[in-house]
Formats: sequence, C-alpha cells, structure tokens
Amino acid sequence: MLKGAIIGFADDAAGSLLPVFSRPGTELAVSAVCEEDPALLAEAGRLLPGAALYRGLEDFLSKCGSLDFAVVRVPAGKRCKTALRALENRLHVACETPFCFSTAEFEALRAEADKNELVLFSLQPWERSAAWLTVEKALTGGLLGTLNYAEVQVLERGPVPAGGVTAAFGWRAFAMLLAVARRPPLALAARLSPKPADAPSADGTAAFQVHFGGADGFVRLACGCHAPLLRVAAHGDKGRLELDDKTLRLNIKDLLPETVELKRGLSGFQQRADWNAAELENFRKEIAKELPRGSGLRNSRYCVKLLRNALYSAGVNSAAVPL
Repeated sequence: MLKGAIIGFADDAAGSLLPVFSRPGTELAVSAVCEEDPALLAEAGRLLPGAALYRGLEDFLSKCGSLDFAVVRVPAGKRCKTALRALENRLHVACETPFCFSTAEFEALRAEADKNELVLFSLQPWERSAAWLTVEKALTGGLLGTLNYAEVQVLERGPVPAGGVTAAFGWRAFAMLLAVARRPPLALAARLSPKPADAPSADGTAAFQVHFGGADGFVRLACGCHAPLLRVAAHGDKGRLELDDKTLRLNIKDLLPETVELKRGLSGFQQRADWNAAELENFRKEIAKELPRGSGLRNSRYCVKLLRNALYSAGVNSAAVPL
C-alpha cells in the first residue's frame, strides 16, 4: 500500500477524488491533507477521520517523511511551486492541469523528478471516458486516413474564471488537439479577447490556429455561452469524425454516415471518480515501474509550449510563432 497526501482539498474532492481511495483492491491510501482554507480542511477531517491535517505546505513537508506520493490540486498559479516542493521532499507527484505555464518551469519539474527518480504525472481524466476512447479507437484504426484537419472547442456557460479562459481551459484543449493530430506542432497563432495588453491574463474568449506538418488544428475557448459544449473533430482523406460531447458522427468513405448517441460525453470530468481512479492507477503503476517513467506526462511539454506562446502571439497581432 502506498500512502500519500492530497494537497488542496477543493469543493469537488468528496465526490471526485475520495471515492478513488476507498475502492476495493486499491493500493493507494490518503494519510494526510494539506489545505489553507480552514473550512475545507475541517471538511477533509470529517471525511477522513484518520488523516493528518495541515494548514501550511511547509509544515506538511517537514512531517511527510513516511509518505510516498502527493496529489496536487491547489489553484493553477500555485501548482508548479507546490509540485516542485513535493518532489524536493521525495514525493511522487500527480498534478492537476495546468501545472505550469513555461518550458523553464516544466524542465525544472522534470529535472527534480529525474534527480530523485520520482514520478511526475499529469492528471488528464477525460482520456478515460468511453467517448474519448471511441475517438482514439477510430484514429488508431486509420478510419480517417491521412489527417488534414483537427478541431477542439470548449464553451462554458459560467463567468470567466480567474486568470482567463486560456489559463483555465487551454491545457485540456491543447492536449486533446495534440492527441488527435498525433504529430508535433510547428507554429501557433493566437487571438485573445480582451488582448493581453488591455486586460492581462483575463481573456474571456480565445482562438488558436496550430500548424502541424500537413494538417491544421483549431481551438476555440469561450465563457458566457448560452449552453456548454465540448467538441472534438478530425478530418482526413478517407473520412471525418465529429464528437459533440455525447453525439458522435462518422462519415467514412464507402460507408453510410453514422450518428451514435453515447451514454456519457467528455464533460464533467472533474466529478467522475471512475476516470480519476483510472488515472491514479496508472500513476501507481508508474511508481511501481510497471509503466515507463515519464509516460504519464503525455504531451505535457507541448501543452506548456502552446500556453506559453499564446500570450506572445496575441501580443504581436496574432502572428504565427514558431515552436
């Protein structure tokens, strides 16, 4: 049994994370919680009566010698520093995304993990959904032929989150786009509204064109929409695939067009304990060396590069920035 801590006990933890550690046969256990908010820490104590509770990160780190791992769920702006301090204290780290916004930060985390032979894992639970696995199966099976177009849209009903839509949703959208394109990005052009110079890090809508070798990728992010949407589309020389949350459309050469209504879509991944359980099981396997170290980072470095260059491109009249 591996013992660990939750650093950052956000409001959704009770429904999306704690059930993971109470599943039959699990080999991960929560022994400590670190949370600055006293009300959330009190809630953690009620739900985890045997766990040690800490208000401050440094206090926790000074007493965590018997633990194996940490799940980092603090606000996005604090994740890189928190993950780095956990790695420095020889804890394997599974981190919610986005966990850094520059390649320098990412390489610092990788270097610290490598130095101490630790696992740094990017939590991307939407990849465990049946809807996403269906998309991957179609792409892996070559149904679309040679890909020439990929698209991801993330539209939200609520207000603009702190830090803007690119910071909040960009990583997820870029990770999906990269997984569909299956090739490295070459350049990025970004349009953010408001522009960074007018309202730094508070964009309410964002549009990106990502240039791949032989294919173009497009991402659109927005808040304040009348209805939420998470859309993934891919076109190739033999057909096209479109997934609008739960509605999958396939139009493949020499086959009749098909529309499938899936039981669940890509939305709501924060609340899905089964998706988080599958992610953390791979985290455990990587710690146990049943999976190659570093495999849990997927396309993280490219996600960071795209996020880093989005503000720069938007600041120079949406010019294409080589990656």
